[in-house]
Amino acid sequence: MCHPSVATFEEVTISPHRRPYDAMTFTPFDPLEFKNAKINDAAFGALRREINNILSSYVGWYDPFCELIQNALDAVEARAAAEAAAGTGKDYKPQISIRIDLDANALTVSDNGIGLDKEKFEQFLAPNFSFKSGNTRGHKGVGATYVAYGFNYMRVTTKIPGFEASGRILNARNWLKEDASGGANPKVEPDASKPADEQFATFDRGVSITVRFDASTHPRQLSWLQATSASTWQKILYIKTGLGSVMSNDAVLVTTTVVAKGKSTSHEEIGTKYPWLHESAAKKASYKLLMKAQDDLYEKYGPGRKMPDKYSNLDFIYETWDSEQLRALLGNSLDEEELEVLQRYSPTISVEFGYTAKLWTQFNEGLGVRSRVLSSGIQLAANNMPQGETILVPLTRNIGRQHQVHFLVHFDNYTPDLGRKGFHRELTDFAKSAARHIVDTHLSKLRYLLKANTGTSPDLIRELAIDDWKNQMLAHEEQRPLKLQSKHFFLPVERVSITSTPTREQDVIALFHQLIAGGVLRGLNMMSTNERFTYDGLFKIAFDLTPELYIYEEGKNPLGVPEETAKALSGKVTTPRILEYKFSLDGLVEDFDSQDKNIKDIDLCVAWTTGDMYKEKYGIVSLLLPENSDQRQYHGITHVLVDLETGAKFCDLIILSELIEFLNDENKTAEAQRIKYE
Repeated sequence: MCHPSVATFEEVTISPHRRPYDAMTFTPFDPLEFKNAKINDAAFGALRREINNILSSYVGWYDPFCELIQNALDAVEARAAAEAAAGTGKDYKPQISIRIDLDANALTVSDNGIGLDKEKFEQFLAPNFSFKSGNTRGHKGVGATYVAYGFNYMRVTTKIPGFEASGRILNARNWLKEDASGGANPKVEPDASKPADEQFATFDRGVSITVRFDASTHPRQLSWLQATSASTWQKILYIKTGLGSVMSNDAVLVTTTVVAKGKSTSHEEIGTKYPWLHESAAKKASYKLLMKAQDDLYEKYGPGRKMPDKYSNLDFIYETWDSEQLRALLGNSLDEEELEVLQRYSPTISVEFGYTAKLWTQFNEGLGVRSRVLSSGIQLAANNMPQGETILVPLTRNIGRQHQVHFLVHFDNYTPDLGRKGFHRELTDFAKSAARHIVDTHLSKLRYLLKANTGTSPDLIRELAIDDWKNQMLAHEEQRPLKLQSKHFFLPVERVSITSTPTREQDVIALFHQLIAGGVLRGLNMMSTNERFTYDGLFKIAFDLTPELYIYEEGKNPLGVPEETAKALSGKVTTPRILEYKFSLDGLVEDFDSQDKNIKDIDLCVAWTTGDMYKEKYGIVSLLLPENSDQRQYHGITHVLVDLETGAKFCDLIILSELIEFLNDENKTAEAQRIKYE
């Protein structure tokens, strides 16, 4: 759907004494009759099915915005080209006006673009009829049909020198759902009423289109999103529509007006461009610049030289590669099909790599709307505009980094399938493969230059919230204590009652608590298991029983602490500490990477297995080795999670699978521990 070019740009004078569109009236017309001057029953049925097929391909909540806005962008670009050819390009100021009326549940998009003459005005709504050139956005001939028949109210107004008209088509969506013999075809009828967008009256030429939403359309209600201000809507539209163009255009003035509960707000933005978060970040650097700085340092000083401070503690690393640069960057990782995609569609790839996944979460939370608008992952694009939803980067290691990168992959010489159904498989596969290679092979090497990935919120706020939780549980413990003591209970039965190995986190929790109750693990007093707070639970370390119960003794008490520790702490009970349960330690590493949890807060993690993800950043010290048993600070700890480079302690671990293997055969397990951790 596009506004076709015309040959001249002469001015036309309109009398101020008539209503805007009285002078240029037209006979009501059926858009379907343009394609078939005389429609027989078979042709009519085929057309109806064709329109239904087109509408069924539009399933996105933002599709109406995409179609109307991309139409307007094509129109102002077409006029800019014509004005430039006529030598009047400097006088033309492209404008697009977007009016979102939440009260009337209506959307209007206006432009001062090329406009429609009388012939084109009567033709452009016909299925598969288009005036689009190869450089315009979207699928030729599909968008106009969607706009005409996807709603029960659509109004189009156009003006060019020598011609202006305004018409509406009513009940088209409901008509498609009716029986084929039920009623006359919807017609475009003249409408002399005032256009919905007042700004269109200030344009010398162009097109204004209004659609209204109802229970049969998608979306049904614009207010569902809970965006009520023009500034919020404009941010959303720059993400979800062609306003977020891959190649920026600084010439277009975009005005967004929102009407909500009788109040109107407006926001202006000059230009179209893709909404990169790194552009507003305090500290960022490009990948190519960082690689050059590294090479320069190596050449000048040799290995081991620290990067300058201006390149450390970055919020983002970003970069763009064209198709030739991608060929060099991806190298031998490209297979035959991917090389063909590179050759045929000349893709460009841009990326931003943030220090935390929360950067995207914070942006979405700042919008205050009820659905996520901007996501990490891969955004595919064609015809200079993002299209479809983001897809996950298919990492097989460092999985948490899936949520720290945002890729924009643009393909030239390509238009996605009918409507907004998506990209061909080979293009999607290329984007996934390239993104995975760039993260694993290139960006990961510069991860150390990003800010430390240690917090989900400012430290003081987080610490105060944790302190409040601990104090609440201390008060609960004092007010409602639980005590059960008897010489007849909890005697050794020489076996655990759980009969199979854990398969999920709940099994880990059950086994852990049974080991405590059975005396296998001693001195851990459980205070709280909490599904509402960030962390799983609270516990205290207690040395309140006779010291002999805690002292290490090979064979009899192999999970104990050194004698001097047990005696020095005799009678002591610590303040509350934070406990996490996981089936695999991989889950905790992912929580750290995604910023869901803070490594500084956790004192103990109980898991069935270690997994493999820790190996990238962390080391593990095994306390199941006899020579390391004197490092155990309280009863039952099997391992310690440490910094891979410095050896500094992060938190204690109880890895239940290895604990059980150890208790069943200390000597065999010790050898396995040496192989695994040393």
